[in-house]
Amino acid sequence: MRIEWEDIPPEGLEIELEGMEELSLKGPKGSLEEEMRLASPVRGKLFLKKRKKGLSVKGSFRCSVFIYCARCLKEFEMPISEEFEGLYLTLKEAPREDEVELSPDDMEIGFLREEAVEVEEILKERIWLSIPMKPLCKEDCKGLCPTCGKDLNEGECDCPKEAIDPRFAVLKDLKLSLKR
Repeated sequence: MRIEWEDIPPEGLEIELEGMEELSLKGPKGSLEEEMRLASPVRGKLFLKKRKKGLSVKGSFRCSVFIYCARCLKEFEMPISEEFEGLYLTLKEAPREDEVELSPDDMEIGFLREEAVEVEEILKERIWLSIPMKPLCKEDCKGLCPTCGKDLNEGECDCPKEAIDPRFAVLKDLKLSLKR
């Protein structure tokens, strides 16, 4: 949904997000998020208001995404519920210097290439920002065995529990000789 700058009245514009089902969330190639996709439609509200040098956006939404667990690599459904506020400046208002020091408050500022807002782009950005660095299917996910690759959530594997690093094998012998 594209909203032109001039279509936003001075008092602001409220948008109901109901049933947004077609939203591409593909992540970087080779990442766990490469195949991330919506599991349920996006529902919520956005409020857009023109400011002197940009556009303020306030909103809330909820949805679910299919994503892969960082430990066991199984796909699972992750619910997302988010409230946010942000400021979007047009690129003509953006700093022109090569390097700009950002404050924590600047992290909520986005930039618009033209005087129009793509609601889908704002939502995609907010969904991505709400995903944890290491998404887990459950808090106590045991992950995969580093030796055989078996999913340890499904049961123990037959690998030896105390695999000794060959570089430290000499230390084991040293410990045994000290006990005698």
